[in-house]
Amino acid sequence: MFNKLFNILLIIAFLMPNLLFAESLDKLISRFENIDTMHARFIQKTEIKGFGEDVYKGEIYLINNEKVLWDYNKPYEQYYLFSTDTMEYYDSSTDQLIKQRVTSSSGNNIVFQLLVDIGKIKDSFMIEKISENKFRLTPKSDMGLKYLTMTFGEKYLEKIYSVDKKGNHTEITFENVRLNVDIPAGVFDKEVPLGTEIFNY
Repeated sequence: MFNKLFNILLIIAFLMPNLLFAESLDKLISRFENIDTMHARFIQKTEIKGFGEDVYKGEIYLINNEKVLWDYNKPYEQYYLFSTDTMEYYDSSTDQLIKQRVTSSSGNNIVFQLLVDIGKIKDSFMIEKISENKFRLTPKSDMGLKYLTMTFGEKYLEKIYSVDKKGNHTEITFENVRLNVDIPAGVFDKEVPLGTEIFNY
């Protein structure tokens, strides 16, 4: 299962083009206000310790302060959909849909909190500049994540790599990154097949 923290950190990274890293973090955070929508394609390689590597492909969509969709289409359909007060995870390989309310005590709440107030990244992560185009984020509290690195190309995020506390690795590369583009209204209206087992939490 894809680590939901990537949803937060991915969006943060898309808001910080490489040319801006000479500025202070506060100035970078202020750029969040200029991002209304985002769309990109991705390739994800996940290596679970002792189980080998899996490769996934899909697209990510964002409407700022409203919703985020991480939509997989290969090797099978699955998605994560975050809104202001809910999180959905669908997996066609198990025919299951999980729906959760996001409350103040929910672990998923950090996703939307950071989307609404990106300034909280400084409260949640230590940020280290490794090189001109590479940064490491280390959680200040236990999130199950050991650390992640973000690598930038000429304009936007090129790669994100993480290691969790169990030693599992995930690497995501991006292409066709587009900001402030029109997103079709139906993109976020996900439907699952009849017979899907639905869990509400």
